[in-house]
Amino acid sequence: MIKIDKPDSKILEVLVQNSRLHLTKLCKFAHLSRENTHYRLNRLMKLGVVKSLNAVVNTELLGFKQNSLFLQLNKINKQKENQIISTLKNHKSISWIGLLTGKWSLAIDIYARNEEELARNLHEILNICGNHIGEYALLPIEVKEYFIYKVINLKHKNLEIKRSIIRPKLDKIDFHIIKILNANSRTTYADLSKDIKLTANAIKKRIKLLEKEKIILGYSSLLNHKSLGYEWYGLQLKLIKFDDKSIEDFIKYLREHPKVIFYYKYVSGFWNFDLGVLVKESSELRDFINELRDKFAETIKINDSFLLLEEITENTLPKIMFL
Repeated sequence: MIKIDKPDSKILEVLVQNSRLHLTKLCKFAHLSRENTHYRLNRLMKLGVVKSLNAVVNTELLGFKQNSLFLQLNKINKQKENQIISTLKNHKSISWIGLLTGKWSLAIDIYARNEEELARNLHEILNICGNHIGEYALLPIEVKEYFIYKVINLKHKNLEIKRSIIRPKLDKIDFHIIKILNANSRTTYADLSKDIKLTANAIKKRIKLLEKEKIILGYSSLLNHKSLGYEWYGLQLKLIKFDDKSIEDFIKYLREHPKVIFYYKYVSGFWNFDLGVLVKESSELRDFINELRDKFAETIKINDSFLLLEEITENTLPKIMFL
């Protein structure tokens, strides 16, 4: 666990809410000099507390739908597992891979334009795993919300990403800007200008339009929960009551609970919700599960649970979006 002081916490607070905020404004918020702020920001990155700084993108408006894939690997040694993971990391449709302990070995986020492309991607992934595949589950995401700000005990507006219908027209330059900002949201207009061969002002106008059209929803950061003393457990929940009021009450509870850092609600599948729960010791997870059962015994039941051992990849957009 890395020690974080008050100025570091202030910087993390800004990065979670708006990781693209200009350094001058970041200095004022943290009550630090420009040099000290720059030093601390770089230090937090080097220590791995801040894993990445990203533009949050509405991938539905880029024509891609997100899906969760859970894989069980059987009869496999560490060397072969590492080989499979290394190959999966380079797959064009995969944005995130988590190494798990429990029933499932890997959790994977996959993007595809349509069912045909999704089926092809799934076939390729299963082929990479070969005869080591046990069970697997593919679930299309209906709604997702992230609450990463809870890692630093911060209250913040929820970021809910829903399915969209109207897609604006984008050109190659727009996609290139999105790609760069998703990889590093603090890339300056000047650096973008050098890369894209447009004036800084022209790039600024394009980014403002991407924000206005809700393609870029905001700018945040991916924090290393382990460096802050947390473990990340996943819970897979099955609905047993399907009326709108029960589901709304349950989602409201997830948004407000300080330990829930995200949820995925699925269109269909073996279970209906995936939750990410942050705790500092296992007794906190037990308390959370007991509370969940007490409050929502008539609404949900726990299907399975797992511990996230490692995030293999950062949650950036997959290559397929930019081909």
